[in-house]
Amino acid sequence: MDFKLLPYITCPCHRETPLRVEQIGRVVDGAIETGRLRCSHCATSYPIVDGILDLLGRQWPGSIAQFVNVLPLAAWAYERTWRPLALSILSGEQFPLERELTLITELAGVERGGLMIDVGCSNGLYARALEQARRRSGVDGFVVGIDLSLPMLQEARQRARRAGLHINFIRASAQALPFASGTASVLVMGGSLNEIGDIPAALAEWRRLLAPRGRGVMMSLAAASGQLGRTFQQALGSGGLQFPTLDELNQYVAQAGLQLRAQWQYGIVVFSVVQ
Repeated sequence: MDFKLLPYITCPCHRETPLRVEQIGRVVDGAIETGRLRCSHCATSYPIVDGILDLLGRQWPGSIAQFVNVLPLAAWAYERTWRPLALSILSGEQFPLERELTLITELAGVERGGLMIDVGCSNGLYARALEQARRRSGVDGFVVGIDLSLPMLQEARQRARRAGLHINFIRASAQALPFASGTASVLVMGGSLNEIGDIPAALAEWRRLLAPRGRGVMMSLAAASGQLGRTFQQALGSGGLQFPTLDELNQYVAQAGLQLRAQWQYGIVVFSVVQ
């Protein structure tokens, strides 16, 4: 956990109250590897273990889909198996990771720097792309990956370190992002919208966090149009996955107070830019 990021981090229960350092155990390369942060408002203490700040403790997953994501095997396999092929399969056209990541970083406007957050980061794919783009741009800023799953965050951190990238990782809920209002210049999300549970609450957090010139970019999956696809999605729905139609997704965006700036659809894959 980067010392310079600490002033940005707030209590998940009191989101305008900064967390303060309560204890520092081990420091490596100028970052906190072990320690504790504390909320001055409610006195709750949160641990930093192996560089990951945990704001959820023993919170149980809210759905089968979320439970699968906390399994170490799922965290290990995600980018090694499914993720590189996902968009090509779901869009019905060749959609390699390079194309997806270029699209995300260009739409996000990484060259503005500042606080950039990958919400529901899984193995940190978008977070790594943001940090690489930030370095190429030569701008100051922080990239933070947030997820419910500790194994996913551990895998994400290992991948970032192997790539020589400095990314901060926090275990937190998409409906309670631990930052003060108006502090995020960039928010991204890669497919996690379909499994995070309360979509309106998550998008309301995007509206709260985005700075006046901030930008959000999300990749999500829409409802299938064919009968076979709809049947399959309905079966997945029993495990907690949601597949809103494009109209429903855009209603969620509008109800959260966000403005839809651009949108593209490839098969059931949807890219949305909001402010």
